Amino acid sequence: MKKWVCMVLLLALALAVLTGCSAQKTESITSLEQLNAPSIKIGVVSDTNNDLIAARKMPRATVVHMKDAISGYLAVSQGKLDAFISSISQIQTAIRNGQKGIRYLGSLEEGYSVAIPVSEKTKIPNLLEKLNSFIDQIRADGTLQDMYNRWVNLGDYTMPDIDVPEESPIVLKVGTVGSSMPFSFYEGTELTGHEIELARRFAASIGASLEYMVYDYDGILAGLQNGDVDCIMANLYATDERRELATFTQDLYVETMGVAVRDTAQDRKVTRTLEDLANATIGVQTGSTHDVVLRSILPNAKLLYFNTNADMLAALNDGKIDAFPAAELILRQMRAEHPKLQALPDFSLMAGDIGFAMPKTPEGEALRDEFSAWFKEIKASGELEEILKKWTEGPESGKTVLDWATLPANNGVLHMATEAAFAPYEYIQDGKLAGIEIDMAARFCQAKGYGLEITDMTFSSVLPSVSTGKSDFAASGIIITDARKESVNMTEPYMTEKALMVVYDGGATDGGGFFDRLGASFEKTFIREDRWKLFASGILTTLLITACSIVLGTILGFGIYMLCRKGNKAANLLTRFFIWLVQGMPVVVLLMILYYVIFGNVAISGTIVAVVGFTLVFAAGVVSMLKSGVVAVDKGQTEAAYALGYTDRKAFFRMILPQALPHFFPAFKGEITALIKATAVVGYVAVQDLTKIADIIRSRTYDAFFPLIAVAIIYFILAAVLTAIVNRLGNFIDPRRRKETDVLKGVKGK
Repeated sequence: MKKWVCMVLLLALALAVLTGCSAQKTESITSLEQLNAPSIKIGVVSDTNNDLIAARKMPRATVVHMKDAISGYLAVSQGKLDAFISSISQIQTAIRNGQKGIRYLGSLEEGYSVAIPVSEKTKIPNLLEKLNSFIDQIRADGTLQDMYNRWVNLGDYTMPDIDVPEESPIVLKVGTVGSSMPFSFYEGTELTGHEIELARRFAASIGASLEYMVYDYDGILAGLQNGDVDCIMANLYATDERRELATFTQDLYVETMGVAVRDTAQDRKVTRTLEDLANATIGVQTGSTHDVVLRSILPNAKLLYFNTNADMLAALNDGKIDAFPAAELILRQMRAEHPKLQALPDFSLMAGDIGFAMPKTPEGEALRDEFSAWFKEIKASGELEEILKKWTEGPESGKTVLDWATLPANNGVLHMATEAAFAPYEYIQDGKLAGIEIDMAARFCQAKGYGLEITDMTFSSVLPSVSTGKSDFAASGIIITDARKESVNMTEPYMTEKALMVVYDGGATDGGGFFDRLGASFEKTFIREDRWKLFASGILTTLLITACSIVLGTILGFGIYMLCRKGNKAANLLTRFFIWLVQGMPVVVLLMILYYVIFGNVAISGTIVAVVGFTLVFAAGVVSMLKSGVVAVDKGQTEAAYALGYTDRKAFFRMILPQALPHFFPAFKGEITALIKATAVVGYVAVQDLTKIADIIRSRTYDAFFPLIAVAIIYFILAAVLTAIVNRLGNFIDPRRRKETDVLKGVKGK
């Protein structure tokens, strides 16, 4: 166990160091002069002469060769490179098409002519002369300039209709690349771009059919020299060195080199108006109604879906999205932890009425009417205003909820579905559910004589829980819409909430050193409100599901194998179908089918459903592992056992199975490790496991990194502990440790 402890400590240290590196406040690069320093790393694409430009312009910097421009942009955005040299047109195209984390710094005022190299081994007569004549023609009639304007300057990626023969005695083989936007790139499975249009126009002009050979830049000239292609159309720079290797046509155009640098938080474009989001990337929470509104207001924006507000906030801070919608009260809670956030000025995405949801059943309708009448009562008495004021304006010490778990159930118990990630509507306070709607549900049940049970789950599962009858009602800041009324009964609204667009305010990031920030994150994640207790409960739930699934899955899998061992056709057919069904289905889908369909009308906890689901998954694995382990044992062992007088059953358990276990055991250990990691999805069926607890805490702290790293380390420790336990068990079943008297026990004469 000591080595595992050392490994965990080393892992934690490595993560801390990596976090420190990634969290360092790098100096913003605002001029080309800053790049001429020994500490600067500048990327260039291999097999270009951009390294020579870098050596002339920034001789003190270190040049790093990259496979392609996309790799260079990614390295810059992640801080692995300080800058990347590419053509200005390609940098601007990348930014225009959503490449995050980079910005254009400036021109190097040097560039290259782009031309078409022609193979000396081409079988097309006079290909060089034909290409030069074609270039003269399209330059004279303005086609060449029009192509460059469309593909490069305007970003219009529509390929015109060009009639290229599908079959022809002349076949033009063109070498190109698939990652040089806008010149040659894939749109779906089809090559497109400026150079591809050029190839199509030339092929049509000589009546040739087209074949493309796609290369990396560092191998494309070798293909030309070998005669694999007739020419290259790939925005290839006609440098002096390349002209020594191949014959080029006349120049097509000139590409000027520029520099891309990291788009740090300090330099990020500030969103001031709705027009700034016209072509932006916007985050949306899965299950919300915001995507419908956004598609009508910003039809050209790209929507990315997230599970929680904390996930969207992390994506906004990282520059993965430009904005996301959130309720006004939720934004107020976010700003308490992250004061640099702001709402888009003078703009409200929508105003929505918020209510509770009930099933589409007679009982659900009656409960809806009872809730709606109670809402009217507390509005008239002023109690509702007091509740809202307490949770939105009052001090944290005054935000209390009556003990709903002890309410007398004179009229039965109501089951409520919610997600504790919507402060101030629902959240975890001192290890317990709290918030506006928790308070209201408790008060309602007290007034009407109901007991109350509350289940925390992901927001996307809240309404399905009600519509399938798993819960009597749901509350999670649910906006009342006509679409939702078709599947559930909605109460009268108790309040109206505005949805605002959350954007980055352009200010500098918060100060403080790395260890100061680390300490603050640790305090918020573990110490504040005794949140370590939540982690402890999540660990116990994860271990419970894992341990039960391993034991029950092993027993079930072994039983299934024993039924099939002698070749029973019906049993083998059912077993193959069972394994195919379970292993061919994503685990999260299996769990949701079990929870909402198979056990839809059964009052069963999500933990039990998770155990059932993972027991089936583990059993399927055990059956497959047993088959492969037993097959690995020589058949002569069975014959020898029969010769010693063993029955079939004793031969299997005393001779075959012990020898199969060493073949079976490594895969069994791997299955256990995979199982404990797979349990991270049980939050979809209302289980507060370790991962779900991290989501809950992130929804309170809006700190994405530390809770997730803590969870990763804990999973590592749990997997290591379980593996160590299984290894110890493996020592007891090692056949080499068995005594001869135990093996021969029961044999005649022994």
